[in-house]
Amino acid sequence: MTALADLLAHVVLELSAAAVPDEALGQLREARRLGPITRPPAFVAVGRAWRLGDLLVTSDGRLLATGHVVRAIVPKDFAANKGPAEAQRRELQRAAARGKFRPGESVNYGFRDAVGDTVVERDGRYILRLSYADVPLETYLSDRVRLAIAPGPD
Repeated sequence: MTALADLLAHVVLELSAAAVPDEALGQLREARRLGPITRPPAFVAVGRAWRLGDLLVTSDGRLLATGHVVRAIVPKDFAANKGPAEAQRRELQRAAARGKFRPGESVNYGFRDAVGDTVVERDGRYILRLSYADVPLETYLSDRVRLAIAPGPD
């Protein structure tokens, strides 16, 4: 595990040095009743991480598999018919806005530990298992860090 810890420490150092913005990690707190008052669902901040494709890397070197992401906004409701998926997405946006997140901020939730799940050790090397291929973790992270650091078009 030391090789993995060293790799992740290097990734964190590069991202920090380049001032690459990170994203919020949140956990959904379900609605609950407090006497006659019902508190609506809200996201609770549980940390921050850099999104590198299918992975999230925290500043303390944890490697997480992505789950879902939602923006912390209060969506405008219109009279038009909405499907259940759209209604659920809007409720998640409201829940993120109720949390302690900046307006418009991305909130990652439903993430999980990547090691042993999508990242496995094989013959002393760490491999990221993607739906289309198995990729050496070091190569994948190197490419994603380079993309995160590279300036975008103005």
